[in-house]
Amino acid sequence: MVDPALATAVRFADGCLRARRWLVALCCFCCALAAAPVWAADPADGTELRKAEAAATEAKVFFKAGLFDKASTKFMEAFAISKRPSLMYNAARAYEEGLNFREAVALLRHYRDLPDVGVDGKRDADERIARMEGVLRQQAADEAQKAEVARLEAERVATELRNKREAERARQERERLEREREERERVAQLPLGATPTVAQPVARHVSWVLVASAAAVGVLSGGAYGEALYEANQARKLTIVDVNDVTTYQGHVSDAKTFQAVAITGTVVASGLAAWALLDWWFSGANGDEKTPPKSSIGVFPAPGGGMLSWGGSF
Repeated sequence: MVDPALATAVRFADGCLRARRWLVALCCFCCALAAAPVWAADPADGTELRKAEAAATEAKVFFKAGLFDKASTKFMEAFAISKRPSLMYNAARAYEEGLNFREAVALLRHYRDLPDVGVDGKRDADERIARMEGVLRQQAADEAQKAEVARLEAERVATELRNKREAERARQERERLEREREERERVAQLPLGATPTVAQPVARHVSWVLVASAAAVGVLSGGAYGEALYEANQARKLTIVDVNDVTTYQGHVSDAKTFQAVAITGTVVASGLAAWALLDWWFSGANGDEKTPPKSSIGVFPAPGGGMLSWGGSF
């Protein structure tokens, strides 16, 4: 006969062993959950991971095709879903291959700060960042040098133009002084009481060719308009009885339109010629300034104390 106390002790020991096995299994399960990625807790992870894989695959296709901006965008879409650091690294590499160094440096800086990036990954990122920043500094220096060269060239051109204008003004001033000197010498050589001739400016006149042309075109336009009215009147008077009358009517209408177009064109041309003649008249000084230049005379008389005294009047 088994001792009841012993049987109870055996059952208690067996229950403790079973409880310990369940406790160990529970601890292992909790550790597995803690070590799993964050996205594994999402019940829809299967669909999301497939989306990430599809985006990464598409990014690789773009990368091989040389479409580096699109490849970077797709790599970042995949990274936003799976949070895999390698996808951000690939996006930075795509920007680097596309010579978009600023974006590549920004992504690599963010990549090296991710918790899952190892020492080798950070070292590689630092080397690439240093190399691309050197290229960016060189590009900035080249752009600054080009801007300075362009500024100096603009200053040189402006200085040349200014020097040319000053030289032209100096030449005109020398010519004016030379004419005045020659005129004084010529006046000094005249006999006493002689009145030197003064060259009168040549007056410009209105181009009468323009006026005549405008008048001729205007007359032709008026004649064409009259013909248009005549043809239109003939068409209105026509009584349509058969097919021949329809043909005649259409002929009158067509001729009327043709003459009307000629009249309108002639009117426009005549107006343009008249405006041209008016502008030529206005800018040629037909208001009397150049058409009737002022008269001038110079008298040369002996000075009271000797020498010559010149006096100009009736200007």
